[in-house]
Amino acid sequence: MLPVDRGGPVTERVAAVFCGGHQGSGYLLSPRVVLTAAHVVAHGSDIRVRVPGSRGPVRCERVWQRWDESCDAALLLAGEALTDDDPDRAWNRWSRVRGIAPLPGCEAVGYPYVQRDGTGRLESEHVTGTIKRGSALLSRMVPVDIDKVPAPRADGGSPWAGFSGAALFALGRLAGVVTADAEGWLHSRMKATPVGELLDDASFVETLAGIGCPAPDIREVSGPVADPEAEFEQRYAAYVRAEHRRLTIYGIDLNHDREWPLDASYLSLEARLTEGLTGSAVPLPADQALESRDRVLLRGVAGSGKTTLVQWLAVSAAGGLAGGDLAYLAGRVPFVLPLRRLARDSARLPMPHDFLTAMDCPLAGAQPGNWTHHVLTAGRGLLLVDGIDEIAEPVREDTHRWLRSLISTYPDNLWLVTSRPSAVRDNWLVGDGFAELSLAPMNRDAVTEFVERWHNAAEADKALARRLLTAVHTKQDLASLATNPLMCALICALHRDREGYLPHGRKELYDAALYMLLERRDQYKGISEKPFGGQLTKEPQIKLLQKLAYWMIRNQQTEVLRSQAQRIVSGALPSVPQVARLGDAAGVLKHLLLRSGLLREPTEDAIDFVHRTFQDFLAARAAVEEGDFGLLAQNADKTQWEDVIRMALAHARPHECARLLRDLVELGDQRGDRRIHLLAMTSLEHATELDAEVRTLVEERVASIIPPRTIEEVDTLIKIGPIVLEVLPGPEDLPEREAGYVLETAAGIAHDAALPLLARFCEARRWPRVRERVVDAWASFDTVRYAQEVLTHLPAEDILTIRTPAQLAALRELGSRPRLRLRGDFDEASLTAAGPRPPGGPHELVLSMNSSLRGLGFLKEWTGLRRLVLSGCPNVRSVDALAMLSDLEHFSTDEPGRLPVLEIIGYWPALRSLVLGKDNSPSCMADWAAIQSHPALEELTISAPSLSRPPPWQPITGLRRLTLVGSLLACDLSALSWQFPNVTVLDLGGGIRDEMARMRGIPRLPALQRLIVPQGADLTGLDGLQDVEIFESP
Repeated sequence: MLPVDRGGPVTERVAAVFCGGHQGSGYLLSPRVVLTAAHVVAHGSDIRVRVPGSRGPVRCERVWQRWDESCDAALLLAGEALTDDDPDRAWNRWSRVRGIAPLPGCEAVGYPYVQRDGTGRLESEHVTGTIKRGSALLSRMVPVDIDKVPAPRADGGSPWAGFSGAALFALGRLAGVVTADAEGWLHSRMKATPVGELLDDASFVETLAGIGCPAPDIREVSGPVADPEAEFEQRYAAYVRAEHRRLTIYGIDLNHDREWPLDASYLSLEARLTEGLTGSAVPLPADQALESRDRVLLRGVAGSGKTTLVQWLAVSAAGGLAGGDLAYLAGRVPFVLPLRRLARDSARLPMPHDFLTAMDCPLAGAQPGNWTHHVLTAGRGLLLVDGIDEIAEPVREDTHRWLRSLISTYPDNLWLVTSRPSAVRDNWLVGDGFAELSLAPMNRDAVTEFVERWHNAAEADKALARRLLTAVHTKQDLASLATNPLMCALICALHRDREGYLPHGRKELYDAALYMLLERRDQYKGISEKPFGGQLTKEPQIKLLQKLAYWMIRNQQTEVLRSQAQRIVSGALPSVPQVARLGDAAGVLKHLLLRSGLLREPTEDAIDFVHRTFQDFLAARAAVEEGDFGLLAQNADKTQWEDVIRMALAHARPHECARLLRDLVELGDQRGDRRIHLLAMTSLEHATELDAEVRTLVEERVASIIPPRTIEEVDTLIKIGPIVLEVLPGPEDLPEREAGYVLETAAGIAHDAALPLLARFCEARRWPRVRERVVDAWASFDTVRYAQEVLTHLPAEDILTIRTPAQLAALRELGSRPRLRLRGDFDEASLTAAGPRPPGGPHELVLSMNSSLRGLGFLKEWTGLRRLVLSGCPNVRSVDALAMLSDLEHFSTDEPGRLPVLEIIGYWPALRSLVLGKDNSPSCMADWAAIQSHPALEELTISAPSLSRPPPWQPITGLRRLTLVGSLLACDLSALSWQFPNVTVLDLGGGIRDEMARMRGIPRLPALQRLIVPQGADLTGLDGLQDVEIFESP
């Protein structure tokens, strides 16, 4: 990162230069003096210059030029001032580039061919790049490597044509004049005349002074300027990459380090943003949650990948992995703030200058003064606050106040806060601008990908992976466990370790994992009794570990100080004589840290479990052994105890299970807390034997919250699992809101047993929004089976959204679908291969969010299309194939860049409705003539500014509805009455609300019956439209 020097290109000084039929670029050195390339003005005497905001081109004379092998530059003097730019702003900041060190961060602004639209209209381009003097030591020209290279022109010309003469800036100062697109570099390199060449020419200096230009303020530059903060930031980025670039994959290899490179093992999971009255969840990749929103509270169950996501984002922002979909993190400075560490000892939560100290970063003492403050003030921070659930509940409100204070002081940064689902209430941070997302359970495809990656990383037999996947996909109890990365990793490790045998149920799975970690680990590694004082079997170690776990749970801690841990172990030693040979409590604790595989030291004086799941499991065992069922029930309202209670039922004997469940029901009744009843319901599946009367008692209480009526209830029911599907009602007798919540529950459980219920929701014809969510849930299930068993029930009038290649391939299972939405990066080859089914294809097609698509040739076979929408497909340039769609009735596009749509609408004789975004709205007489002459067009949506300078076209008599989008103030609305004499509906709802009060009224169109205005608009200027219905846009 380079320091920013005040200066750089100024908008009002970027010039377009015209001479002899050619166009180039230039830059103002004063209000009347222009610096450009000599070859731009060498072939004529009529030279004209225009700058942004000027009234028009101004004639100039050439007062100096030099064009030879080492210089290509000219000075122009305008007949009048070209700009009203502030004369006090610096005009004379120049820099000589010395030495051969690369100089990144250089910039130039000009008017290249590549930016012109379909009509040839100029537009500017801001180019950035790196000066590389070492690449042209034998030439006096300066080579500049471009950061972003444009595509070649179809006619073989340079896409940079017209850019010659643009001023090149380095460190905010004028460093040269762009002169050429360097040959042999495929448009990735430009050449420039350096400022030093001009300043060494006496005639240039004399001319400059003679025409009243300020004397250059020259600074010599030989490479990036030393900057303590920039240098420290590079060291800190390297630290973040090293600290977080590896993660633990459980059971990869008991003979080697269990850490694995993050970029090789990270699995992108799905997050869901809860929106709308029906609670519909919009899926998106979890690592893109911050791309379109600044603040996110991310909920996820234990082992779901929250901390791994934090690592991934931190490393990406630190320059290790940013690119593609993560490019939005480039330039961000990550701060990983694990709350369990920050809040230990009830210490005050850190202010920014203490972040690195609180993170135990070894660079804390080396950071420049106020560095963190500067980063956050500039809005460059990525603050990753991990583990709201891992701090005591009384501390959470203190944490909320701490977050609010930081956000109000530094509002422009990115914030991610993670938590277990029920640790904080719904909308806990909504008032602070946070969106709430939840990590979704791993779907079938994600589990498959994880298992394959795990076996590849472990260099395990692929046949073993296939056998495991068969088991996971066919055995319900196993599939219900494989819902997050932790459980999947344990299943993989146990499956390999036991040569294909897997235990059933969570308790058996954890027991097997503990056996593997506590006994088999040392056996595999061939560790002898020395130097650790002897090997221990599983049970003595578990006795000590569960004492630690239970103390931590009772004290609402996820970390324990080493000194406290030693006291706990010391107190337990008399009851575990087998460990006496290991020495005192300190020696035993050291052994557990080194050999158990379950404990770790996040800092020098703190100890925690490698994962909270093991802590809860062992604490539950201790509670049952000590008979603390009353204590378990009394803590049922605390989220940190939920999994402990569930696992306690797995450890307990039948009469103990009955006692605990009765206590939970009574406590829920006394407190009116349905969450405790749900906890009891959640725990039923863990009790291996249970009195039928107790089971009925629990199920009766849960019946009061079925169907779910809030998002919180949905989340809690999802945690219960497949058993909930047996009691969820269908949509037939439910109001829409509750139907939506039931659907969210079934989709969130994501079990094959949910398919019949989801199929019933497809047939709920009253609620199209609910049916849309059924389609959204497709990704959580087996693609083909979901298509066959659920989506075949979807009404023909509903649009079907396709998001993945597998879903596109599954279309054949659905027969004819009249309406399709293809959302995502499908290339033309895959769309051609999919082909229309039946021949002719659907009636409606929406192509959205597709940056891979270049052309629309595949649509030649989709001859049955009547509606076509292009939205978010920025790289589509050719629309020739659309001429084959003779039955098209509606076409819509909001694409950037000019598409020749209006040139081909004559091939659509049935076209009734046309929607054109800003770049494709009519801009010349030919465009309006195409609209005016169309025989069937009745509805037109265009950018309002396209009416700002209407050409002299004839009235458009066929239109019945006109929609104008964008700012209306620049438009000439006075002519609407004769330009659109038969329009009955004028829709201005897509305009800017506050503009209505400043407009001088709406002209009365002869046939106008209905006017639509922005919601909340001031209607005082519409008094003359008494007999026109006026509506506000929704």
